[in-house]
Amino acid sequence: MKKTLSVLIMATAMPAAAWAADYPTKNLDMLIPASPGGAADTLMRALQPGLESSLGRTIVVRNMGAGGGALALTRTVTAKPDGYTLTLANNQNFTLEGLGNVDFKYQDFDYLARVTEEPYLLVSNNNDQWQDAEGLVADLKESGKPLQVGTSGVGSSTYVVASMLGSQLGVTVQVVPFDGGSPAISALMGGHVDAVVVNPSEVLSQIRGDRLQAVLSTGSQRSEMLPDVKTMQEQGYDLAVSQWRGIAVPAGVSDEVEDAWVEAVKQAIEAPEFKRFAESTGVEVSPLFGEELDAYVTEMAEVMIPASRKVAEDNNQ
Repeated sequence: MKKTLSVLIMATAMPAAAWAADYPTKNLDMLIPASPGGAADTLMRALQPGLESSLGRTIVVRNMGAGGGALALTRTVTAKPDGYTLTLANNQNFTLEGLGNVDFKYQDFDYLARVTEEPYLLVSNNNDQWQDAEGLVADLKESGKPLQVGTSGVGSSTYVVASMLGSQLGVTVQVVPFDGGSPAISALMGGHVDAVVVNPSEVLSQIRGDRLQAVLSTGSQRSEMLPDVKTMQEQGYDLAVSQWRGIAVPAGVSDEVEDAWVEAVKQAIEAPEFKRFAESTGVEVSPLFGEELDAYVTEMAEVMIPASRKVAEDNNQ
């Protein structure tokens, strides 16, 4: 009887085990919380060939920048946790929660991999007066004008970081949201805003070509790609925060799904075409997985969610 029961249990369990081992059995949806052409979009498209090669399936990339990324993240978190709907996670997972723009919590996602990490930059048109934070603050205080800062949208992490910079520097910042990082950069180059908050990979070529100038970095140390740009901490301010980008799914996916994506990311970042992308854009590849990633996500949430709540409170006053 026990032998018969064991055989029945094994037979019943086999389809589920076989399904897990075969993941993925169909194409996957990757929802990008940003418009086409931005840092999140270009990163995903650079990863895509290597990920598809490892997973053996097509990844359908869908840009959903509406609501500062709220649409993409909400659709991801409310999807079935079967590993077929994913998103490119970043600090928006925290800022949207802190601003009160969404119903989900950051813990409603499973974070499978961090791919990159890079600081935020405050970037201006090439302006000799604004070589660093000291020159910027002195000029603004002398003129009495607010600093108009372009960001990639309400709810985006750049929106929150722009406000954080204003508080740290002791200057008035008017945050100007755009529909993505690329339109914000175009507005800066057209003279429609004074500065933008972006990541180095979005403006490396313009900075190296002397068309734009990085005034400061929020990194804990100087960027290898922009070694002359001083950090906030170097300039006497208490601010160190970075943007990260990785892969997330609705909470509750199987270990098999997580293992498949960890392996896929590891392979994708070693692909020659991705390495060329990273070198040309200056994006800082910094993979992280498992418990170390969980600890990192919690650490970032504890910084970005309170900062976002403060921005929301200030806006409501």
